Amino acid sequence: MLNSVKKFNFNVIGKAVKVSELRVYNCNFFKANICSSLILRKKRKTKEEKKLVTPHIFEIKPKENKVIDIWKYMTISDLAKATGIPIDNVLDIMEYVEDSEIYSKPESRFENLSLLRQVVKKCGYKCRMVSNPNTIIKSRDYQPKDAFKRPPASYTSTICRHPVVTIMGHVDHGKTTLLDKLRNSSIAKSEFGAITQHIGAFPVILENGKKITFLDTPGHAAFATIRSRGAQVTDIVVLVVAADDGVMEQTIESIRMAKNAKVPIIVAINKIDKPTANIERCKKMLQTQGGLDLEEFGGSVQVVPISALHGTNFDNLIESILTQAEILDLRADPNPPAEGVIIESKVDYSRGKIATVLIQRGKLLNHSILVAGTTWGKVRAMLDHTNKVIQEGNPSDAVQILGWRDLPQSGQEFLQVSCEKRAREVVEYRIQKTIEEKQKEDSIQIQSKIEEHNKDYKTHLEEKRKSGIYRRRKFSTMYQEKQIENKKNNNKEDIYLSIIIKGDVIGSVEAILDVLDTYESNLCKLDIVHYGIGNVSINDIEYADAFKAIIYAFNVETLRDAFEIAKQTGITIKQHNIIYKLIDDIKEEINNCLPPISVEDVQGEADVLQEFLINENKKKVPVAGCRCTSGTLRKNALFKVIRNPDTVVYRGKLSSMRHLKDEVAAVKTNMECGLRLEDTSIRLSPGDKIICYTLRDQQQNIDWETGF
Repeated sequence: MLNSVKKFNFNVIGKAVKVSELRVYNCNFFKANICSSLILRKKRKTKEEKKLVTPHIFEIKPKENKVIDIWKYMTISDLAKATGIPIDNVLDIMEYVEDSEIYSKPESRFENLSLLRQVVKKCGYKCRMVSNPNTIIKSRDYQPKDAFKRPPASYTSTICRHPVVTIMGHVDHGKTTLLDKLRNSSIAKSEFGAITQHIGAFPVILENGKKITFLDTPGHAAFATIRSRGAQVTDIVVLVVAADDGVMEQTIESIRMAKNAKVPIIVAINKIDKPTANIERCKKMLQTQGGLDLEEFGGSVQVVPISALHGTNFDNLIESILTQAEILDLRADPNPPAEGVIIESKVDYSRGKIATVLIQRGKLLNHSILVAGTTWGKVRAMLDHTNKVIQEGNPSDAVQILGWRDLPQSGQEFLQVSCEKRAREVVEYRIQKTIEEKQKEDSIQIQSKIEEHNKDYKTHLEEKRKSGIYRRRKFSTMYQEKQIENKKNNNKEDIYLSIIIKGDVIGSVEAILDVLDTYESNLCKLDIVHYGIGNVSINDIEYADAFKAIIYAFNVETLRDAFEIAKQTGITIKQHNIIYKLIDDIKEEINNCLPPISVEDVQGEADVLQEFLINENKKKVPVAGCRCTSGTLRKNALFKVIRNPDTVVYRGKLSSMRHLKDEVAAVKTNMECGLRLEDTSIRLSPGDKIICYTLRDQQQNIDWETGF
């Protein structure tokens, strides 16, 4: 023990020293032994002597500082600050810990945490692990930034890319047949109703080795959003016009979309093999109705007459596309990261969530991390249009990507990010931004409602003040009655039709929802409970059961367990594969929800020639002398009296119908009769018209123009 004391150079000269006057470092070898080895003498000191005492060498630390924070790669100087022990003394203490000889400098870092714990224990402390406080900690106001496209690359760092061509035009003008002929397939035969209802992306490799990526868009009126999306992502638009029909509604719409996207147009006049084809008429319609400047009339728009069925003039069409692509000088950066746009997305129950993307810049490789809107994914596999696995995607290529966490929306841009952490940050930031924008919109609506309420309240208060002290009570009662009446009107049961939409791809669901948005009738409210992608599942059945909804499945099937539950609960599931038939079915269901209305069936008409007053029980009763002008007047039917073509004076029954002096049940055309109404207070005059009619119930039909 004395050797240990000598080690720290105790200078106790001539007298014993109190333990409290010793600056003792909390070491294991300084415990109760030192108290028993030193002879202590108690002696009180004056205040002057206490001030003259030299600084003590040792001091016992209070117990509340027995726990310190440690972290990995902690330096000896950090440990000295945490314990309050000078660095030299910490180094002396470390001589009593095994394997600590390598840490001999203040900047030495403890890589071995168990060794660091032993040193702390030798210093008389307990420890707890924390993160390094010296690292830069993000402030609370920090928000992860959004992901953006890279700045445009220099011309020298880009390479030529093949063109992306979108086929557009009116429905049934031969767009898909044209693509089938180019790629030697038969997609048109597999389309339901002989119309395209999806956007498709297909590469076509020519004989000279050049490649063109074609986008096939639907021509039906319901798919305007998909056509607009196709025009925005393309380099060239091929406008297909049937030679026998000419320019139609969707033709003009496609021209407008291409002009808004500032994309060059090549016109392909199809079906020139038909006997009713009129090419010159189509050209004039394109110039006058479509507003296109054709080459024949000094413009820049090329026109190629073709026959998609027989492949006539296909070489001229391909040559026009390649020539236009050379003029545009299409180039792209071939180096990762990749950028592009979502063309279409769907759910495949064997492969998961799949999105068809068009790569616009960079090279896309397997295991890349992509962000699109408020979802992200890791590329698990890439497939081409034939579902063949590929290893990479280059600019202007359309590929199918597997590995999305959630289904991305069509038309959204996708960006490649560095890691999954970065992808989550971007998605969280975008979701938070969307919530904030929604809150701003809601606050504006709430404020407008408050202002409207305050305006009505101030008007009511002003009228109440003007009414005077004696009329306020009466005015308040009237106001309360008015409020009660408004509440009754608002509490009337409205007629609802609840539906659930399930589709094969997100583009089809968008098209259906766009058509349903045009419904504005107040007779029956259309409530879309839920919509989604994929087959009808048990969750859809639960939604339908809760809201008493009808499930409409568009190009999808119903899972077996869901079908059995739907059969037990009586849920209606309707399968459709053509969009306009689905909309017609919804129309019919809305009409079935409406209550029937009474319709008047006119049986006959009569003109009043003169009014007669007859005596009956000392009263004069009016009787109309009439002539039946059309049909038959029947006594047991209903009658109405019309005066001044638009005014109905009476509706009800007759109390008597006579021909000459006989009571009759019916009066035919050109016969004269006397008619007596049940309501004797109604006076008749010459020129009035009496109509005999019956009532029948008829099903109501809504007035809903869907465009097809």
